[in-house]
Amino acid sequence: MTRTIKEQTVEQMGGPDSVLTRQRRDHAAIDRLMNRYRSLSAGRGREHILREIIQRVFSHAFAEETVLWPVVRHSVPNGEELTGQVEEEHQEINDLVADIERRALTDPERLLQVEQAFEVIQEDIRDEEDDLLPRLQE
Repeated sequence: MTRTIKEQTVEQMGGPDSVLTRQRRDHAAIDRLMNRYRSLSAGRGREHILREIIQRVFSHAFAEETVLWPVVRHSVPNGEELTGQVEEEHQEINDLVADIERRALTDPERLLQVEQAFEVIQEDIRDEEDDLLPRLQE
């Protein structure tokens, strides 16, 4: 049975430099930043954290889409379907971020969209760690 990489040791994932370990480390950093954002009140510090989250999420997704997902598509059963689902989540995040960036900092809808983006990011992380990456590991 496929086992989430969230529960695996670094050794089980192939060592500290393996793609699985790097993915989990990136996911954990993004999750910590989202928690930090939620713990702050409105202001420049919070916006700085949001900018960092967006930068990390986009660079992480770019690496997945250009390097990792092509490997998954060709080497994992149903790889095309699995990566398609994750890519849809990535597109939803892109759309939400674009909407967030168009809104004024004082717009009450902006905070709702940030939370919605965070929910999709967390869903994406779970899909990758619980399903896609363990299948790649197999």
